[in-house]
Amino acid sequence: MTDWASPAEPGQRIGIVAGEASGDLHGSLLVEALQGSGRPLQFFGLGGPRLRLRGVKMVSQPPLNVVGFTEVFFRIGQIFLAFQRMKQALVSRRTDLLILIDYPDLNLRLARFARAHQIPVLYYISPQVWAWRSGRVKMIRRSVDRMAVILPFEEEFFRSCGLAVEFVGHPLMDLKLQGAGIIPGSEPGRSSSAGQRRVGLLPGSRPAEMQRILPVLLESARRLREQFAGELEFLLPLAPTLDEGQVQALVEPFRQKGVPIRLLSGAEREQWKRCDLALVASGTVTLEAALWGVPTIIVYKVSPVNYWIAKRLIRVPYIGLVNWVAGKKIVSELIQDQATPEALTAEALRLLHDDDRRIALQQELARVREKIGGPGASQRVARIALEMIAR
Repeated sequence: MTDWASPAEPGQRIGIVAGEASGDLHGSLLVEALQGSGRPLQFFGLGGPRLRLRGVKMVSQPPLNVVGFTEVFFRIGQIFLAFQRMKQALVSRRTDLLILIDYPDLNLRLARFARAHQIPVLYYISPQVWAWRSGRVKMIRRSVDRMAVILPFEEEFFRSCGLAVEFVGHPLMDLKLQGAGIIPGSEPGRSSSAGQRRVGLLPGSRPAEMQRILPVLLESARRLREQFAGELEFLLPLAPTLDEGQVQALVEPFRQKGVPIRLLSGAEREQWKRCDLALVASGTVTLEAALWGVPTIIVYKVSPVNYWIAKRLIRVPYIGLVNWVAGKKIVSELIQDQATPEALTAEALRLLHDDDRRIALQQELARVREKIGGPGASQRVARIALEMIAR
């Protein structure tokens, strides 16, 4: 008998779905907090390696990581299979609670199915309906019992829409409190040598975005090495969702040109938080950089078709979460045709050469840290979940 169809086990049963690398991370922290309650809980669902390591039984093969409209289309068969197996598991396991983490295209449909089968639904890390597709609010109101949001302005937005919502703070604060995997004996901070600067290259966790963004970052690194007066070292943390061979193939030609690029995997990944500057794909990592005070430049490119569609659907002043929380553009955003090595190199040199500019940006990042709340998000969401299954 396959795992997804296995009979329900003793104890209360919680389904959990996370279709992104960041959701897999935050979901694993939540499962850890729930397991610490001492309750006899059983977990199953969809997710990545971190949820699996916490003992969540997968009902379909991950990853589900996709980005953009066209990529969803080409992966529709895998997503549909995961959807069908998750629906069967929700019923066959007599689920006590369904926890959904972001990933709205699949999760909102699962929420509707769960509501039809009287399964309580907790949505953790909400869809960004405040940025686009605001019509989804009606679907959320019809299908979701409670929401736990991680950005301060989201609570007021969803409450005004008639939803039961609580701002729980950002789970990245829990990682910062734990040291975020920094190698023992080292502390986050700037480069030790006054003449050396470290620059992080973070092309995103999805294979498709990495293929588009990493070449821009690598060419920018080559130009920076030529134009910066001091010594540079480039750190490239390898997301667990990426194929190391593909990344190595893109990096090696630049190494042969003398660009000092160090790939980081495992616990070493977190060493990018010691950088003087980070060039990053838009996403949760922009907030992570803010927590560690790392000056950042946001770079983002998608396929021309995806960009054309997005321009007609999305009306937002910023793409970076750090700028959303700040309420203004504190971090530069280079998007699509603006995301060129020339533009990125020029902006990076301004931050590397101008100490006052870099310090001013770090002060703005400190104000963002204050806004996103203190540690304990995972414990607060666990409390909400336990309240819901206690009814």
